Amino acid sequence: MSELSTADRLQIQEVLARYSHCVDRGRWDALPGLFTEDCRLDLSQLMGVYEGHAGLKKFSDTLAPLGVFMRHLVTNVVIEGDGERAHVECYVTAVTGSPANPNRMTGFYDDHLVKQNGRWLLKSRQLMVDLPQA
Repeated sequence: MSELSTADRLQIQEVLARYSHCVDRGRWDALPGLFTEDCRLDLSQLMGVYEGHAGLKKFSDTLAPLGVFMRHLVTNVVIEGDGERAHVECYVTAVTGSPANPNRMTGFYDDHLVKQNGRWLLKSRQLMVDLPQA
């Protein structure tokens, strides 16, 4: 197996950015194109677990009618892997609610991507929310 190229790293970061744009801007039809058919989106701390493209549709159908303002800011992206598989860890700050009265949440994404037909796709994405300490 080969190491990740600069092009691989840029394509992986683009997938992460496109995910945020899809969710934040309601581009629900484009969301499945970022994931493998057998994907897993684990938002269990907030909204449950969604598997496969059917699960992504359920996720989209849950969020779309709510019309919630969202902005996901992803930073400190660390990518490890080879030319076929990658593990990505990054921080996320999500701003939700309304621009006038926003709520902020911080957390961590743990992602696994695979390269299929020359494209990097999310195989799994798990969100771990920073919960208040008791």
